[in-house]
Amino acid sequence: MKKTIILLVLLVNGFLAQADQLAYLSKTDAEKGAALIRKQKYIYLFCGCCDNDKSSKVKIERVEVRFTGYENYYEIYVITTGEKESDGKSNPNEYPLDLAYAWFKKKKEYVTVGKLLDLPHDKCQEFKK
Repeated sequence: MKKTIILLVLLVNGFLAQADQLAYLSKTDAEKGAALIRKQKYIYLFCGCCDNDKSSKVKIERVEVRFTGYENYYEIYVITTGEKESDGKSNPNEYPLDLAYAWFKKKKEYVTVGKLLDLPHDKCQEFKK
């Protein structure tokens, strides 16, 4: 019984670890990723490891690298101008990125930002529109 519980805990941890593969990055990788993303007009968000996830296209307005507050890890944020409110102002939307699930359209196919940076990850499945 004890072995079964330990095995279940290890399996659950393995599945949870797959959900955030390239979210926390070294400063160098975060800066390289941000520089690559800044060259694009749009980024596609799709988590192939998540149940029933749908893709979304996000227009890139600004990209920031932020310290996570945890050890020496950084995150990349994409900031977009949100919908205009009744007062005429737009509220920005911020998306922290996991580079395993942030995609670019290259020619006629989609590729993860993580792959373009040669960062090891599992996209779990191909991009779905």
